[in-house]
Amino acid sequence: MACAGTAADPIDDAFFARGAVAVARDLVGATLRFGRLAARIVETEAYAGDPASHFVTRPRTAAMMGTTFGRLYIYRIYGLHRCLNVTADRNGPGAVLLRALEPIEGVAEMARRRGVTDPRQIASGPAKLFVALGIGDDLLGARALDEFTFERPARPPRVASGPRIGISRAKSLRWRFWERGNPHVSR
Repeated sequence: MACAGTAADPIDDAFFARGAVAVARDLVGATLRFGRLAARIVETEAYAGDPASHFVTRPRTAAMMGTTFGRLYIYRIYGLHRCLNVTADRNGPGAVLLRALEPIEGVAEMARRRGVTDPRQIASGPAKLFVALGIGDDLLGARALDEFTFERPARPPRVASGPRIGISRAKSLRWRFWERGNPHVSR
């Protein structure tokens, strides 16, 4: 279903074949659809062959970052939270972490899953959005476009960039992207 009378412009496999930094930046403002749920992607982070990348720090479990693009890479942090990534870059290692979403359809269902009432708290972080969408580890390695629909934004968002969050290596890389002024961006 397209927004406000405009025809949705779907993202295809070629979109994810590009470098992770370009994919991460260009996903900001896109709509992600999963079943009855829809949300705008408002924050992402790019990872490639840099020292903070799982391709470097977890080479066995993250090998798919170097051999695929457009696949779902799911991992656990702190032993209990899960994060959702889409692999990128047909020419080398890459993945994009989805950091925050702005819920637009199925908001009550997402809020119930998260146990919150404030819409800004539903998916304002990578572990939160994983729970809000109700996805599971079984999607690891699945083709992203078989599970989700990604639609380009009707109008380009104002995108800011800065250092990635929660890493201790390669902190100078400004590979975190977010929509300026959006209250759903992670804190």
